[in-house]
Amino acid sequence: MYKVFYEEWVMDYLSLYFKIYRQYFEELYEDSWIWSEDIIVNSYIQESKQRKKEIIELIKKILSQKIVYWKTYNNTVVLKWKTKYIFIDFKENITIKERYVIKIEIR
Repeated sequence: MYKVFYEEWVMDYLSLYFKIYRQYFEELYEDSWIWSEDIIVNSYIQESKQRKKEIIELIKKILSQKIVYWKTYNNTVVLKWKTKYIFIDFKENITIKERYVIKIEIR
């Protein structure tokens, strides 16, 4: 099993991605005159936190394996997640069994 680490930029990207996700729904339901507006917005906030956690766990699950299937020669892998694709670039140190996620993009 490999240890998986994330570059700071990767975590910043995920935080920004889900911040924009939350803001979209907050603005959508803002002053909507729906009596449960706060409940709906809070559920989207919780959902965004859960989705971020899911992505981190998915990456860890795939990259911690001894063999990363479907990787390219330059250590890029594409994962399907819900209706999105996650493009991951990583580098690895085989001697100490560590992998570092250096780039991520969600499309």
